[in-house]
Amino acid sequence: MNVGPGVAWIVGGGSGIGAAVARELADRGWTVAISGRRAERLDEVAAHNPSIRPYPLDVTDTRAVLATVNAIASDLGRLDLALYGAVAAVGTPPGYYEPEKFAAAFDVNFLGLVRALDPLIEVMGRQGGGQIAVIGSLAGYVGLPRGGAYAASKSALMTLCQTMRVELAPRNILVRLISPGFVKSELTSRNRYRMPMLMETDEAAWRIVDGLVRSARFEIAFPWPMAWMMKAARLLPYRLFFWLSALTLRAR
Repeated sequence: MNVGPGVAWIVGGGSGIGAAVARELADRGWTVAISGRRAERLDEVAAHNPSIRPYPLDVTDTRAVLATVNAIASDLGRLDLALYGAVAAVGTPPGYYEPEKFAAAFDVNFLGLVRALDPLIEVMGRQGGGQIAVIGSLAGYVGLPRGGAYAASKSALMTLCQTMRVELAPRNILVRLISPGFVKSELTSRNRYRMPMLMETDEAAWRIVDGLVRSARFEIAFPWPMAWMMKAARLLPYRLFFWLSALTLRAR
């Protein structure tokens, strides 16, 4: 599979991985719409290439999401790839489960995608197909201490993408899951713990774009040593898993 340049929409395109993916796609000849809440950040990314178009959006506003999808399809003629990467990295200290923080994380990380799905499916259905890609996280593989709301929302994204992959295939809509490890960004700069195999943002963007345009596989996971370690952790007996998990709680 080799997907040629088309029209992409990146939600969360004003910073971090989303911004880097927008620049990478534009450099490869794509027309790229980018959305996020901070219009000034979108304008900064759009200044990189005239093929990048800003569409400010708050993903917690259902009507605004519908209007934005329709505006992009109308302005740019079609929508070949939608990449959902909006994220709220809400801090939840171990042992504390404030419902407001969980609600805030899920509203952006999970429900933001859900709000976009029906309009995207309608647009892509009319044009004969497309791709919907979702940036999850290796943190969504298993429940580890300090993960809290963030990891739970990413786990929910993984499950939803697995469902969508099968359900949307008859409509020629290819669903992809992107599972990165630690990537340098505005969000990870707040972390006060060791981040093994921390990756540069541009390298992560290159891996994502290459996976989206040169393959049809369901998951794009990296770096591979961490990805395999997390996959293996799901196969451990619970007694061993919880013992190892407790060690990470004590680690700094």
